Order: sequence, then C-alpha cells, then structure tokens
Amino acid sequence: MTLQPKKDFQGDKLLADRVGEAMLSADFRKAIHAALMEQVLAAPATTDPVQSAAHYQQILGARAFVLQLLNIAEQTKAVPQPLPTNLDHTIK
Repeated sequence: MTLQPKKDFQGDKLLADRVGEAMLSADFRKAIHAALMEQVLAAPATTDPVQSAAHYQQILGARAFVLQLLNIAEQTKAVPQPLPTNLDHTIK
C-alpha cells in the first residue's frame, strides 16, 4: 500500500480550493510569519553546539512544514514532452 496524502487531499476539490484560498490570505500569511519568528526567538541563548544544532534542525523542520502547508492545495501540471531535436530521416 502506498500512501499519497497530497493526492488524497487534492481529491476533495472543494476542500483543496478552500485551503488554497486560505493560503493566499494575507491574515494567514501574517500568522505563519509570526509563528516562524516565535520559533526562531525561542532559541536558547547557548554556546553548546549540540543545543544550537538541535534548534537549527527544529527551525528547518518548521520551515519545511510551512512550505508543505502552503503548497498542499497546488495542483502540479504535467510537463509537456519536448519535441525531438533530431530530424526525421524517414521522410522523403
């Protein structure tokens, strides 16, 4: 069994459209920015490289989550196949 959460989510067209509209909302984007800033400001004042690295990884995880959330409703379009670059030598 293969899990496809994004595809399953986008299968509900009405839900995907509503969430897509919410992601474009200025209020929602302000809230996301504030939450990310809170995450950064929560960094401990430490010189311990292990704690610093751990908090950096948390910030990277939060950033990845936000990017997934902002793009969950976007439908990816299939890339068209390029035309062949070689000449068809069978044509006379």
